[in-house]
Amino acid sequence: MTEYQRLQQALDSIGALANPAEAHGVLIGMWVGGGPAEQSRWLAELVEEDEEPQAVPAELSGLYRQFVEQVTTADNLGLDLVLPDDDASPRDQVEGLIDFAQGVLYGYAIENGPARRALTDEAREVFDDLGDIAQLDPESVGRSEDDAFDLHQIEEYLSSALLVMYLQLHPPVPESAGSNRLQ
Repeated sequence: MTEYQRLQQALDSIGALANPAEAHGVLIGMWVGGGPAEQSRWLAELVEEDEEPQAVPAELSGLYRQFVEQVTTADNLGLDLVLPDDDASPRDQVEGLIDFAQGVLYGYAIENGPARRALTDEAREVFDDLGDIAQLDPESVGRSEDDAFDLHQIEEYLSSALLVMYLQLHPPVPESAGSNRLQ
């Protein structure tokens, strides 16, 4: 079983309405839009309004911790995005990318991230790109080997662009005795 499938099972176990790509996108969007978001708040966004996960599966806690480490580690050059594996069909890979982009935009919106006009030109470009990806038609892409390569380029671009955007909107606080960037 792949990591993506394990994450899907974990999401299903808490009654989440999202797949792993969308769930990860929501987490990233929440952090980019509003700064550090608690794991419980993220998970609450993934389930029905009146449902609250009783026990958090280890896979989801691990995904959350891994993301936090990636955005709070100075030497990190990008995020490990949760998308369908290379073994998945090209259509499934494109649908995962679409779901991820929609998740990022949703997470940013629910955190009331800065207005588009308040963002840098680079950040606006990332949002425009996410909007374009979110509107892709999975039937029209992924038909050739060139498309598969393009998917990897898009993933690499988003991996670094979203981390840079987070750091622009939420610059690291210099560490001193007793300080923690998450507080």
